[in-house]
Amino acid sequence: MFRVATRTRSLAQPLMQRVAKARFHQPALLPYDAEKGLAPFLSAQSLDFLYKMRQVELINNVNRLSEGTDYETKSLLATIYDAAQDPSQTALQNNASQAWGIDFFLQSLTAEPRAPREDTRRQIAEQFGSFERFKETFTQSALALFGNGWTWLVMNESGQLSVMSTFNAGTPFTAIPSSKSAQAKGVSYSSVTRNFGRRPFVKLAPVLGLSMWQEAFLPDYGLDREAYVKRFWDAVNWQVVHERLMNTRSGSQTTL
Repeated sequence: MFRVATRTRSLAQPLMQRVAKARFHQPALLPYDAEKGLAPFLSAQSLDFLYKMRQVELINNVNRLSEGTDYETKSLLATIYDAAQDPSQTALQNNASQAWGIDFFLQSLTAEPRAPREDTRRQIAEQFGSFERFKETFTQSALALFGNGWTWLVMNESGQLSVMSTFNAGTPFTAIPSSKSAQAKGVSYSSVTRNFGRRPFVKLAPVLGLSMWQEAFLPDYGLDREAYVKRFWDAVNWQVVHERLMNTRSGSQTTL
């Protein structure tokens, strides 16, 4: 995920000087050559924009908005989680969430796609009836999004998998529990505001994510979102998905 750089700065205090280490996020390296693209899914130009321009812009915004605040020393996930509960930090939360989402999305892809492992297919099929049914559910959820957003495969604390979509820069980390069941629902920031300080979010770990932002598909596909989602399946790194499934079950994938 994200690399973190530190720098030292002096903060003047009465009768003493103290040294504080500020945390500065940097885009992580990709497991493939971004300059070559991920044809036929993403062209080199599209990938270059997402990774070298959009991602860098978001990371710079996070560093700028967090500098000199309590968020300066927080991890990106902790920033997302805590800022989502503070209406005054909406800009920071949005930039941190989108930066994390793009990274997670790009880290899920590969230039050398392989079929998923049998145990990965079986684990997913157990929740959806079949592996193909999972892909259909995920695809339908992605195409049902109106406007910009994300579609995710997530795992809850009980090890159950489900598909969910979030609007704009929303992530599974700020999903609100459903009153009807433990099924994952979309983000409701009005609910977050009402529950300020109560840490009201469902504990969900993302396993796979797809950007449904126009910036991701317009350059290569125009408005043909169906073609974009269809080709996404040809670029998924199923080994990464397998590792996330294993790490999530062991509780080691995501930490704040």
